[in-house]
Amino acid sequence: PLMAKGILELKSTQGPDALRPEIHEFLDRFFLSRIGIRMLIGQHIALHEEPMPGFVGLICEKCSPARIAREAVVSARYLCLLRYGAAPEVGVFGTADLAFTYVPSHLHHMLFELLKNSMRAVVELHGPGCEALPMIRVDLAEGEEDVTIKISDEGGGIPRSDIPRIWSYLYTTAEPPSLEHLDSPYKSDFYAPLAGLGTGLPISRLYARYFGGDLQVIAMEGYGTDAY
Repeated sequence: PLMAKGILELKSTQGPDALRPEIHEFLDRFFLSRIGIRMLIGQHIALHEEPMPGFVGLICEKCSPARIAREAVVSARYLCLLRYGAAPEVGVFGTADLAFTYVPSHLHHMLFELLKNSMRAVVELHGPGCEALPMIRVDLAEGEEDVTIKISDEGGGIPRSDIPRIWSYLYTTAEPPSLEHLDSPYKSDFYAPLAGLGTGLPISRLYARYFGGDLQVIAMEGYGTDAY
């Protein structure tokens, strides 16, 4: 939250073009380093505590993306209902019993961010008063090389000219939250705005890349968006 506040202040004083490539590269390095440090500290602490069944430190030997997706859905729907009074249903499809070695908290973070974005797009496009909001799909697939998770929504998509900008730390289509919510790193620990900080997608991509994966977004303007 403290870094997000700094980025918002930069945007408010110098405009949306304030984030020069070297600042963006610094933020990528900073956040990737932070993910790595948190991983090392968390792993060290977890290995010195009572071991959890099926875990080696923070690493789950049989991490279930279906279970984590359902947990992320509950968290994202709660925030969406709080903000709009309505939230679309989410269906989880594909290989339900799929399990692989991964860090559950990293996967939860990525899925939560993507579901949050999809829910906001769907509610804002169709209106919170819509009787049947289009369902968001989470599809799980296991290949020879990769585990792939696709999140598909019917939230109107993203214009093609905006696609490169979605990975910028300053880009957001939502109204930023009040800076007073970000005044203190302690006060804001439990404050999770639905959107507006502009850091969700780029940080989620860093989480995906930390263990050699990736995050890609393909939009169909006028219809919806698929995130892989």
